[in-house]
Amino acid sequence: MNIKKQKDMKKIIIMATFIFGMLFISCNDAEYSVRDNSVYLAQAAAGSKTSSLAMETSGADINITVRLAKKANSDVTVEILPDTAVLVQYNEQNSSNYLAVPRGEYVLESSRVTIPAGEISATFKVHLNNFETLGKRYAFPVSIGNVQGGIEKSPSLSSFIYLINKPLIVSVPVMKGYENEGVKVHPNQDWGIRTKEWTIEAWVRMEDYRKNNQAIFSNWGDGLTEVYIRFGDANEPYNYLQVKTLGGQVETAKDLANQQWYHWAFVYDGTTLTIYRNGEQDVKFNPPAPQGQGGTVEFQTLVMIGSGATYFPSLCAMSQVRFWKVARTQSQIKNNMYYEVDPASTELIACWPMNEGSGNTFRDITGKGSDAVAGSHIIQRWEHNVRFDK
Repeated sequence: MNIKKQKDMKKIIIMATFIFGMLFISCNDAEYSVRDNSVYLAQAAAGSKTSSLAMETSGADINITVRLAKKANSDVTVEILPDTAVLVQYNEQNSSNYLAVPRGEYVLESSRVTIPAGEISATFKVHLNNFETLGKRYAFPVSIGNVQGGIEKSPSLSSFIYLINKPLIVSVPVMKGYENEGVKVHPNQDWGIRTKEWTIEAWVRMEDYRKNNQAIFSNWGDGLTEVYIRFGDANEPYNYLQVKTLGGQVETAKDLANQQWYHWAFVYDGTTLTIYRNGEQDVKFNPPAPQGQGGTVEFQTLVMIGSGATYFPSLCAMSQVRFWKVARTQSQIKNNMYYEVDPASTELIACWPMNEGSGNTFRDITGKGSDAVAGSHIIQRWEHNVRFDK
């Protein structure tokens, strides 16, 4: 091949390459013009896959915002679907056990929402009924379904989960001490509970702290594993809480306020006893090791408001007493103190919501038969519609 033909062939190759490149760029531009916009859930774009929603007496309204990356020249219709698969994945990743809100307990105005041409977003509305949760935790998971209008959904921002919380609104007993009475569990027999770890938690409101030794929980065990929880010891003022157990003791600062609700949690992990106040760690200490069988603590009974009229003259309101055979974590305490717990939990020894509203028997809702009974002079009155989160 002569030099002229070589030059002509080179020009042809260059021209073909240029034309092919322009076609390739044009195709990419055409594809890009479709893909440079997307639809997503605004709540997911905020950086979390979940948010908490309180279910009030009227239920709860969920406003789901669908959004475009940029405005479109035509309407974009987006389908929103409840998606239990998203919740299953979330439970697996977080070791949680949320249930999807039952179909009959929510109302959808439509399964679709339209973002009008020239607009950037639209809101999809769901109403949840106020249904009984029975201590179980529920969630409303949603995902973007089909999208009409030539816009694709964002793969990473097309799902979101609303965690439903139903705050406690309950009746509570207001009590005080009387002679040798109290609120007693298994008063005529030994309970016989042995556990290496335990947690007792409750909401408590004291009228005042004018007297020492106002005991809210007592267990004498086998003589070696005492658990005694009271307000005040020998030194005034008595506005502090003290725990005596296993031959040791620990107490909070003297800063408790009259007529104020506190959530108390007492957690023993086999080595350390920690007191949590309103979900925050207050004080802790390491008592001597248990001398019972296998290093366990024995609960023969559990007595509340048990130090008599002389030593318990102040009115005490109490609610949501939970007794666990494990050391509950701070997050477990904090995340559940305003809500019911599942009575079927295998970690519960007993659970007394104390929300009957009348009578003197507090039912153990675990079904294990450990009802607590108040002496005839203990309950002074009942208060209703009490809420701890406000």
